[in-house]
Amino acid sequence: MELDPTRRTFLAGSATAGVIAVAGCTGGEEDPEPDPDEDEDHDDPDDHDDEHTDEEPDDEPDDDATAQYEIWALDQGRDNIHIYEPGDGDDEFDHVEEIDVNGFEDVPDEGVVPHMMDFSSDYEYAAIACTAGGGQGAGTLVFRTEDRELVGVIDTGPGSHMASFDPSDEYLHVDVMGDRKIVRVDADLEDETFEVVDYIEIHESDVVAEAGIDSGEPICHQYDGHGRTLHTLGPSYHDGALVIVDHDEFAVERAYSGDELPTNCGTMPHPTEDKFYLTAGLPSDPDAEEGTLEYEGVGDYYVYDTAEDEILVDGESTDGIDAHGFWFTPDGEELWVLNRETNDGVIVDPETDEVIEEIDAYGEHQSDDPDERDAPDIMWASPDGEYMFVTLRGPEPVSGDPHAATGVIPGFSVLDVESREIVDVIEPDPIADYDDEDLEDESIPTPDFHGIGVRPTAEFDSEIPNSPPF
Repeated sequence: MELDPTRRTFLAGSATAGVIAVAGCTGGEEDPEPDPDEDEDHDDPDDHDDEHTDEEPDDEPDDDATAQYEIWALDQGRDNIHIYEPGDGDDEFDHVEEIDVNGFEDVPDEGVVPHMMDFSSDYEYAAIACTAGGGQGAGTLVFRTEDRELVGVIDTGPGSHMASFDPSDEYLHVDVMGDRKIVRVDADLEDETFEVVDYIEIHESDVVAEAGIDSGEPICHQYDGHGRTLHTLGPSYHDGALVIVDHDEFAVERAYSGDELPTNCGTMPHPTEDKFYLTAGLPSDPDAEEGTLEYEGVGDYYVYDTAEDEILVDGESTDGIDAHGFWFTPDGEELWVLNRETNDGVIVDPETDEVIEEIDAYGEHQSDDPDERDAPDIMWASPDGEYMFVTLRGPEPVSGDPHAATGVIPGFSVLDVESREIVDVIEPDPIADYDDEDLEDESIPTPDFHGIGVRPTAEFDSEIPNSPPF
């Protein structure tokens, strides 16, 4: 099955055109059915077997149905990955597997917390950065997606926030908050071996110092088509900045302080042009002085020209508070942006870089009272362009400002791209199963969904691949 050649090579120039086939299968074999005899005890959060165990699916899919893609949703509250496939009916999705990331013998005994994920170019491998747990032993995990086996446990450092495959699949690059490093991992996917080979201590860089950046940790990154990655700093808006890394030298080439680019979250390259989108978010603080930036909060997006190294859009409003995740539709014609605190967002036209439409709600619980509304975080589109999948945080968020990240229903919502309406909310581990005592007991983990990824398992005609780099 042939893959888009631009998906994993640095783009020479600004544009690629035409309809391409995005392939996510590995020779056409079906994923194995979960073994119903290997059952996980859901009721005991502290009961982890030494080996990987699969929970029996909640809904058995029709054997005659042909799944076109998989949704991987990361529960960082209970340290699980839930995998879904499209069901037989419209707007239906079947739960096919649950992976306990701490159920593998190679994961340190203290466990890890899965935070964000990325796929290799052929979608045969998934890299999952773990923000907590594991000490210095397991900052990044790599799974073989066909059989969901853990093949890599990599010591990338504490607070590994985001890991992604480079365009050639030769390296993983990891934003490590705890060490304030950008870590390079040699990824030999043929032999399934992974080794840390280099790193950048961002605050040891003269370029960073000369830009006036004296705080902040690497948060997220993506590839710009010119052999570089753009990394936002954070986590606070007041730590926001941008660092650009040249991959030939593996060194910081350029940096912008928060006075110019207070970007502290999302990174997204334009699929065909030399443009790069960034988000900047600050939760509101009801205890701050009224009228101040802290009281109001921030929701902005920026656009950067990667060919000319200049700012094209210097902060446009996302019509809400705490701008966070975003994603392109597969036709490349819409960039969806969400606000975590206010559970809303906008759609940006990537041709004009202007807002063309608003999204009223990414989670079905919308309210003026922040305690009664959902908190969306990360999104990813289905490869057929029909749906946008958006993670929803729980009532006890593991990461992020509690004021902005505390939600009602933990799981992920399904939005119809055409209508912009929520058509389903999927809750793999219902919060209704936890009573008030459970929520108050810190020893009982509760669901909190953050990262998400969509893996094609069939060919799709699409203007752009199902995930960057494009």
